[in-house]
Amino acid sequence: MSIAYWERLCQEDIDTGVSVTSKRNPGGGTLTATQVGVHTFAVGQAQATATWDPGEIAAGAATSTTIAVTGAALGDFALASFSLSLAGLTLSAYVSSTNTVTVVLSNLTAAAVNLSSGTLAAIVFKSR
Repeated sequence: MSIAYWERLCQEDIDTGVSVTSKRNPGGGTLTATQVGVHTFAVGQAQATATWDPGEIAAGAATSTTIAVTGAALGDFALASFSLSLAGLTLSAYVSSTNTVTVVLSNLTAAAVNLSSGTLAAIVFKSR
């Protein structure tokens, strides 16, 4: 089985969903699996949204904000998204304290980037 085929099969299996899928095995036969999403591995989840205007971020710099997510606890998994193009910036999130997610927008490009106001969303998956 080629690596590319195996990676594609794994990705299809990880995609959000709960349906059963079958794929032809290049070595012969059929592989059958139940599709799952990242939420399958979480004990629970919580989410929140807020308006955020990160403004101009200089090359090599970062800016951050916090968003209240009820139920978030240290050690939980956090993801964030922004409603506008990140224009090459990197967005990350972590639970920084009870009920609080810190979102960091980093500019690893060679020039300053100015993002307009948009909607910041954070989701927390309980780790235990």
